[in-house]
Amino acid sequence: MSLGDRAQSSHRRYPTRGRRISLRTVALVSALFAAAVVGAVNGAPGRAAPADPHFVGRSYTSTVVNGAQIPGGGPLQVSFPAANRISLTAGCNRHIGELQVDGPLLRLGALASTMMACPGPRAQADDWITSFTSEPLTWYSVGQALVLVGPDAQVLLTEKYS
Repeated sequence: MSLGDRAQSSHRRYPTRGRRISLRTVALVSALFAAAVVGAVNGAPGRAAPADPHFVGRSYTSTVVNGAQIPGGGPLQVSFPAANRISLTAGCNRHIGELQVDGPLLRLGALASTMMACPGPRAQADDWITSFTSEPLTWYSVGQALVLVGPDAQVLLTEKYS
């Protein structure tokens, strides 16, 4: 059997199945799962102990959303431009406002928003943000990632580098 025959034979035995999951995605989901296990062991199901708020001056983009999905697919982009300030968008309008870090909770004040009319499912992204931020968000860090937990969704965000 020639080398080419072996490659074809191997390909027939182990066909690819459409999309491949990147190693980075597997690592992030694994980190999220590990954080949930640590939180369960510490008596807070699904939540790891919060770290110091190191996110001021940083921006994050969602990579995984568990629970209520972002209409239009998002992603959720969150920036912390200054102390006590937050900026969010989920594919349509940008929402900005005041933020209070209270231990493991992020308490958002009233959010101001741009007023673009977005087509299709993205038109509902603003309602998703309103629902997601309707109660204080629980936050914690997992390596270079930030996890935000709202009333209907848990969002894993990775830092955006400019």
